[in-house]
Amino acid sequence: MTEPNASDRPRSRLRGWGWRRSAAPATTTRVCPSCRTAGPARLLPDQICPACEAQVAWSQFGEGGRLVIDRDAIAAAVRRRQGDAAGEPMWRRLLVVAAPTVTLGMAVLALWFLRQVLAPRALGPLRELVAAMLATLRWTMLIGAVTMILGVIALVRSRRRRHFRRILPLVCHLLAIAAGCSALVIASLHWLPFDSGFAGRYLSMPSRVPLGVATHVERIVDATAVVLAPDGDGDARHLAMGTGAVVARDNTRAWIVTCSHVAMPYSAVGTWRHARDAQPVWVQLSDGRESQATVRWAAPPPLDVALIELAISDAPEPVAIAPDTSELRVSSAVTFVPNPYRAGWQVKRGELVRRETHRTSAGSYDMLYTDLPVIFGDSGSGLYDAQGKLVGLNTWTRLDAGTAQGISLPSETMRALVEAIRNGKLDNLDDAVLTPPKE
Repeated sequence: MTEPNASDRPRSRLRGWGWRRSAAPATTTRVCPSCRTAGPARLLPDQICPACEAQVAWSQFGEGGRLVIDRDAIAAAVRRRQGDAAGEPMWRRLLVVAAPTVTLGMAVLALWFLRQVLAPRALGPLRELVAAMLATLRWTMLIGAVTMILGVIALVRSRRRRHFRRILPLVCHLLAIAAGCSALVIASLHWLPFDSGFAGRYLSMPSRVPLGVATHVERIVDATAVVLAPDGDGDARHLAMGTGAVVARDNTRAWIVTCSHVAMPYSAVGTWRHARDAQPVWVQLSDGRESQATVRWAAPPPLDVALIELAISDAPEPVAIAPDTSELRVSSAVTFVPNPYRAGWQVKRGELVRRETHRTSAGSYDMLYTDLPVIFGDSGSGLYDAQGKLVGLNTWTRLDAGTAQGISLPSETMRALVEAIRNGKLDNLDDAVLTPPKE
């Protein structure tokens, strides 16, 4: 058995607590084959020394035979390590915070316009209210859309920069997106009632045109008024619209009768509507004059009658209230003036279809059913007989076999008003005194 060759021996072996390097293979050398210079490190047959490797790198990657070091790039990298804005001019530093500042400002602006949409509005003319609300809604939707788009663009662009992971810019962009979406959605929802609400042609009292009617009918038209009532907090954003009739006047005031649910729409049906708890209403007369008015009296439930006092001089001539409807028979001719805001001034004629007796805690009376089309906005309008006397107060509508029938409270339910007008006690109305007697 022959002794193994030295090259076949292991490079190292364990001796004691350490390693001992074995002898290097015979194929390695300390002399560089390129420069023929001996060095401390052993080289493989195809390996050159580090100095020759550096020379080859300079000749391959350098410009003009030498390697070029971009010192500006190195300095910029050092500045970035020291801080994003270190050593940069002020205008470049401002660009870093420009996008978050703009998106935050737009978010605040969108929230301010949204607050204007949700803020209560004071009672006033319908045309001015609608114009102001529509203008606010348009601006809110526009600002909301712009804010949302800017927030999305700023958020997407920030992903390309190191600032994307910073909390403050990220919060500003997300806040702009949320505020813009909220303003756009809420303003759009408030816009819908203007398209699906009262389908009228007018937002103020239309001008009078010759109707070619009798004198007592012209008197009915003259005494017609439009009543606008806010909600229970006095907010005019959700107005209730109805009609009324002038039943009394003096030198400085006019009294208008209408339905309780028109003058006080925020009170629950069947509950006592106390005039002292009522919000002011807005009244516009047939000649175009308008002003704020006060709910003076409301009948006890279930009577749906209210009296409004309007401070105005030279009021229209009032209509007369019939003391009762005993002479009003089925097929008797009746007349009413619908809300002029819907299609202008009109006079509707029909007849009494039937009477239904109701016995209530406020007394017994007959509800009057007519073939007149009493629809939204007509509540509170007067029902008149052939002589032009107020015989009822249009209150509801009933669909019977596909035919709409107007339901009116008879003039007996207004006997308290008749007595107060006759005795000059409209200034001293009291719920207990003027409650109709039980029958």
